[in-house]
Amino acid sequence: MSRVTLTSRPEASSTIQYLTAQAAVVEQLRREIVSGALAPGTRLLQTELAERMRLSTTPIREALRELATEGLLRVDPHKGVIVHEPTLEELVEMYEIRILVEPTSMARAVRRITPDELASVTQLLKDMERTKDPGDWALLNRDFHGRFVLASRSPRMIALLNNLGNLSAHYVAISLKASPHRIQEGNREHRAILEACRRRDTRQVTTQVRHHLESTVDLLRSRLKTETRA
Repeated sequence: MSRVTLTSRPEASSTIQYLTAQAAVVEQLRREIVSGALAPGTRLLQTELAERMRLSTTPIREALRELATEGLLRVDPHKGVIVHEPTLEELVEMYEIRILVEPTSMARAVRRITPDELASVTQLLKDMERTKDPGDWALLNRDFHGRFVLASRSPRMIALLNNLGNLSAHYVAISLKASPHRIQEGNREHRAILEACRRRDTRQVTTQVRHHLESTVDLLRSRLKTETRA
């Protein structure tokens, strides 16, 4: 299989390294969906994507299939492949699941995370504290949580939480445009999580993570009630 380099948007926080064609397309489209560059409801055509990325349609087709399996895309019998449009009810459910699972994952991460992994998360948080762009912040937020999830060394929780993180991240970018103050609040909450992890304080880490996720789901419920009344 050929190896290619695809770069993300100029303002994105990192570039895609040398990957197989299919993997490169998956990562490129995933970042565009999560950042909001590809809005929910956008129709994706294989031929247009192949032309834009200068690839054959084969890796494009396989990449779209993989992203549909993740839930980031859906296949409509009449409209084709469309960027998934999350409902607030769905997002509330996803965060409720994360509230149940992620504190346990974090407790394991506290015991197993390496100094190099802690340094990597620290750099991510610095990047989050510098950026004002909701799309970039949403991607970094996904990666912040994802690094801790990986540090848990728990394959089943990694698969579940990474999937939920990808599904919710593009909504995070959209919601931040409406509530930009949430970036600063999120940074403070992430800083508290990181400091507790550095101290290897399992109880404090799980408390901070639960509080962080509950703050988000409370905001989602509030928006859900507002839209229902409207």
